[in-house]
Amino acid sequence: MRRYPPIVVPSTSSTNPSHAIMTATSGDSRTRHGTRVPCEIPVRLTSLDPARPFSEVSLVILVNPQGCVARFDRPVEIGATVRLEGLPTNTSATAQVVNCIALGSEKLWLLGLALQEPGNVWSIQSPPEDWLR
Repeated sequence: MRRYPPIVVPSTSSTNPSHAIMTATSGDSRTRHGTRVPCEIPVRLTSLDPARPFSEVSLVILVNPQGCVARFDRPVEIGATVRLEGLPTNTSATAQVVNCIALGSEKLWLLGLALQEPGNVWSIQSPPEDWLR
Protein backbone atom coordinates (compact mmCIF):
# COMPACT_ATOMS: atom_id res chain seq x y z
CA MET A 1 0.00 0.00 0.00
CA ARG A 2 1.22 3.52 -0.75
CA ARG A 3 2.61 5.43 2.25
CA TYR A 4 1.38 9.00 2.38
CA PRO A 5 3.53 11.80 3.83
CA PRO A 6 2.22 13.64 6.88
CA ILE A 7 0.26 16.78 6.10
CA VAL A 8 -1.25 19.74 7.86
CA VAL A 9 -5.01 19.89 7.31
CA PRO A 10 -6.32 23.41 6.62
CA SER A 11 -8.18 24.85 9.58
CA THR A 12 -11.94 25.24 9.34
CA SER A 13 -11.86 28.14 11.79
CA SER A 14 -10.95 30.42 8.90
CA THR A 15 -13.59 32.77 7.57
CA ASN A 16 -12.61 31.65 4.07
CA PRO A 17 -15.29 29.12 2.94
CA SER A 18 -12.75 27.34 0.72
CA HIS A 19 -11.10 26.11 3.93
CA ALA A 20 -14.28 24.45 5.19
CA ILE A 21 -13.61 20.86 4.19
CA MET A 22 -16.53 19.06 5.83
CA THR A 23 -19.44 21.40 6.19
CA ALA A 24 -23.13 21.28 5.53
CA THR A 25 -24.89 24.34 4.23
CA SER A 26 -28.07 25.48 5.92
CA GLY A 27 -29.36 28.67 4.38
CA ASP A 28 -26.53 31.20 4.54
CA SER A 29 -24.75 29.66 7.54
CA ARG A 30 -22.24 26.82 7.44
CA THR A 31 -22.35 24.26 10.23
CA ARG A 32 -20.56 21.01 10.99
CA HIS A 33 -22.47 18.03 12.34
CA GLY A 34 -20.18 16.06 14.62
CA THR A 35 -16.68 16.53 15.94
CA ARG A 36 -13.98 15.47 13.50
CA VAL A 37 -11.85 12.56 14.66
CA PRO A 38 -8.35 12.12 13.19
CA CYS A 39 -7.63 8.61 11.91
CA GLU A 40 -5.86 6.60 9.22
CA ILE A 41 -8.33 4.32 7.46
CA PRO A 42 -7.33 2.89 4.07
CA VAL A 43 -10.34 2.55 1.75
CA ARG A 44 -10.96 1.99 -1.92
CA LEU A 45 -12.60 5.00 -3.54
CA THR A 46 -14.60 4.09 -6.65
CA SER A 47 -16.32 6.50 -9.03
CA LEU A 48 -20.00 5.86 -9.68
CA ASP A 49 -19.86 8.02 -12.81
CA PRO A 50 -19.35 5.78 -15.88
CA ALA A 51 -18.03 8.79 -17.84
CA ARG A 52 -15.19 9.30 -15.30
CA PRO A 53 -14.28 5.84 -14.01
CA PHE A 54 -11.63 5.17 -11.36
CA SER A 55 -11.14 2.81 -8.45
CA GLU A 56 -8.10 3.52 -6.30
CA VAL A 57 -6.86 3.23 -2.73
CA SER A 58 -7.25 6.35 -0.60
CA LEU A 59 -6.46 7.19 3.01
CA VAL A 60 -9.23 8.66 5.19
CA ILE A 61 -7.64 11.05 7.70
CA LEU A 62 -10.61 12.79 9.40
CA VAL A 63 -14.09 11.43 10.07
CA ASN A 64 -17.43 12.39 11.56
CA PRO A 65 -20.90 10.88 11.13
CA GLN A 66 -21.61 13.11 8.12
CA GLY A 67 -18.49 12.27 6.11
CA CYS A 68 -14.73 12.38 5.94
CA VAL A 69 -11.59 13.92 4.53
CA ALA A 70 -9.49 11.59 2.38
CA ARG A 71 -6.10 11.95 0.71
CA PHE A 72 -6.21 10.97 -2.93
CA ASP A 73 -3.75 10.81 -5.82
CA ARG A 74 -5.89 12.83 -8.25
CA PRO A 75 -8.44 15.61 -8.23
CA VAL A 76 -12.10 14.59 -8.32
CA GLU A 77 -14.87 16.86 -9.55
CA ILE A 78 -16.98 18.46 -6.84
CA GLY A 79 -20.44 16.88 -6.98
CA ALA A 80 -19.13 13.49 -8.14
CA THR A 81 -20.64 10.45 -6.45
CA VAL A 82 -18.22 7.84 -5.13
CA ARG A 83 -18.33 4.58 -3.19
CA LEU A 84 -16.04 4.00 -0.21
CA GLU A 85 -15.23 0.28 0.04
CA GLY A 86 -13.34 -1.67 2.67
CA LEU A 87 -14.67 0.33 5.61
CA PRO A 88 -13.95 -0.94 9.14
CA THR A 89 -17.63 -1.96 9.42
CA ASN A 90 -17.08 -4.41 6.51
CA THR A 91 -19.55 -2.40 4.45
CA SER A 92 -19.42 0.21 1.75
CA ALA A 93 -20.87 3.72 1.75
CA THR A 94 -21.85 6.16 -0.97
CA ALA A 95 -20.69 9.76 -0.72
CA GLN A 96 -20.59 12.98 -2.70
CA VAL A 97 -17.41 14.98 -3.23
CA VAL A 98 -18.03 18.37 -1.59
CA ASN A 99 -14.48 19.72 -1.72
CA CYS A 100 -11.18 19.01 -3.49
CA ILE A 101 -8.03 20.79 -2.30
CA ALA A 102 -4.59 20.40 -3.93
CA LEU A 103 -1.70 19.81 -1.54
CA GLY A 104 1.04 21.72 -3.33
CA SER A 105 3.70 19.94 -5.33
CA GLU A 106 3.16 16.50 -3.74
CA LYS A 107 0.42 15.68 -6.25
CA LEU A 108 -2.02 14.81 -3.51
CA TRP A 109 -5.52 16.14 -2.97
CA LEU A 110 -7.76 16.35 0.07
CA LEU A 111 -11.29 15.28 -0.77
CA GLY A 112 -14.19 16.32 1.44
CA LEU A 113 -16.77 13.54 1.17
CA ALA A 114 -20.36 13.81 2.45
CA LEU A 115 -21.99 10.45 3.21
CA GLN A 116 -25.41 9.91 1.63
CA GLU A 117 -26.47 8.02 4.78
CA PRO A 118 -24.73 9.52 7.83
CA GLY A 119 -23.47 7.22 10.55
CA ASN A 120 -20.45 5.74 12.29
CA VAL A 121 -19.29 3.67 9.30
CA TRP A 122 -15.77 4.29 10.66
CA SER A 123 -16.20 2.01 13.72
CA ILE A 124 -15.06 4.70 16.14
CA GLN A 125 -15.36 2.81 19.44
CA SER A 126 -15.85 5.84 21.74
CA PRO A 127 -17.28 8.53 19.47
CA PRO A 128 -17.58 12.12 20.69
CA GLU A 129 -20.81 12.91 22.51
CA ASP A 130 -22.14 15.04 19.64
CA TRP A 131 -22.04 11.97 17.35
CA LEU A 132 -24.79 10.40 19.45
CA ARG A 133 -27.34 13.25 19.03
